[in-house]
Amino acid sequence: MFKNLFDLSVKRSGMEIFGFYLFYSIFGAMIAGLICGIIIAVLHPEAKTFADGARLGMLYGPLMAIFYGVIIALSVIHAKGIFNSFYAVLLTIIAVPLLYFGGISLGFIPVALLTSFDSKSSTNHI
Repeated sequence: MFKNLFDLSVKRSGMEIFGFYLFYSIFGAMIAGLICGIIIAVLHPEAKTFADGARLGMLYGPLMAIFYGVIIALSVIHAKGIFNSFYAVLLTIIAVPLLYFGGISLGFIPVALLTSFDSKSSTNHI
């Protein structure tokens, strides 16, 4: 389930896709929270209360989710060499609004599905 997590060129199936999703979504949420906290602290020193931080987090959080999700999706596409795959590009495009409106928990599903593609194959389906 959690084998070869850092080898993005591996073709995954079933529980391996779920393990990839689980690891990278939790890791991404932690990193995005840390980066959002740093951005808010640096750019908005006037934010002193929890409500101010939550309001700014709602502004920067979806942007961090999109940034992280697209970077991981492009990394998987690059590692597998499937830039010319219509389905890989479509899943990446679908992931963007899902990342914005649903956060990493919903938007990372299409990104995790990219790991089920064969390497260097442009006609593989999910």
